[in-house]
Amino acid sequence: MMVLLGEVMTLEGGINFRDLGGYATADGRQVKKGHFFRSGSLSGLTTQDCQKMESLSVKYVIDYRDRHESEKDKDVLWSGVHYECCPANPPTHVTKASGKDFFASEHLEALPADYMETLYQNLPFGNSAYKNLFQKMESLEQGALLHHCAVGKDRTGVGSALLLLALGVDKETVLHDYLLTDKNLHPFKVKLLNQVEHLLSAKALKRFEHMMAAQESFLHSSFAEIENRYQNIENYFATEYGLSQEKLKALQSRFLK
Repeated sequence: MMVLLGEVMTLEGGINFRDLGGYATADGRQVKKGHFFRSGSLSGLTTQDCQKMESLSVKYVIDYRDRHESEKDKDVLWSGVHYECCPANPPTHVTKASGKDFFASEHLEALPADYMETLYQNLPFGNSAYKNLFQKMESLEQGALLHHCAVGKDRTGVGSALLLLALGVDKETVLHDYLLTDKNLHPFKVKLLNQVEHLLSAKALKRFEHMMAAQESFLHSSFAEIENRYQNIENYFATEYGLSQEKLKALQSRFLK
């Protein structure tokens, strides 16, 4: 199957912003553009960026960051948009109010080697943020929805993967969209690593680089755990979100062409 790239869009003060439309589904249809967007933090948006959001009819913003993150680094919003902070981190990975503690060498060195894999194993289950995402999808009649976290990689990456899977996009294409983040965030990561490398030990810096990457093994951890618990994606959507096959088909009829 031909993989259609998600449309990467430029913002003056945003990162990793793109349209989830344009991807081919397993049955040969295509996700409509202009309904679902993914991004990193919106705290740096300019007036021109906000005008772009209005022109794209983005009416709903779901912020997956922990509350202290969203309060410290508040989104810049535009006229008519409905904003919700819906933390997506599982209890095992909730960040502390002091980000300095988390990114200290001592803490980074002490993190389990499989910290990122266990994050991805836990994100898809019992997650009220993603339940809210699918409720918004079902009720979306006008305008578009944007979901984001800090850089649009982990919490947004899994949310976007689930959204595309619900619309019938195959796992290979979903993985492709996820990995686009590594390319999109490269300039941001280089700048950030240059800022912190003198503050961290060699081991901590290596761990930090690992955490900042979008790796196949991370998202595969989500896929594998879904299969382990539910055997197939249909059982998963039905149990976790109340999305029967009929409801999934209804979403697909609305958001595919």
